[in-house]
Amino acid sequence: MTLTIGVRQTGPGVVTLTLQGPLDGSTHESLDQELDRVMNEPVRVLVLDIEGVDFVTSAGIGTIMKAKTSLAQKRADLVLLHVRPQIEKVFEILRALPGLGILPDRAELDEYLGRIQRQTTVEDDC
Repeated sequence: MTLTIGVRQTGPGVVTLTLQGPLDGSTHESLDQELDRVMNEPVRVLVLDIEGVDFVTSAGIGTIMKAKTSLAQKRADLVLLHVRPQIEKVFEILRALPGLGILPDRAELDEYLGRIQRQTTVEDDC
């Protein structure tokens, strides 16, 4: 099976990748390539909407964690959106959850993005 990746800019400096299909040893490289392309752009928040991911392996988790590290070096954030319980369990088992922002829905994401924008405005005023 293949992994389908949709990319869209959802706000200034905010890019959302929507994933559909398995994220495993045979598909993680396509996500890695897309992440590299997106991270060459000025991005402040990268959202991975993984509601359509029905299966994940350590290779997929590794790709996500690599993106998190690269974004942190650029002082950007990675947010996972719509994480299915079985996928969240894999992150939990691999102890990858503490460093990840996981949000249940778009309303929580909008609230999170609003906080970032307010913080940026305050920092710019100082």
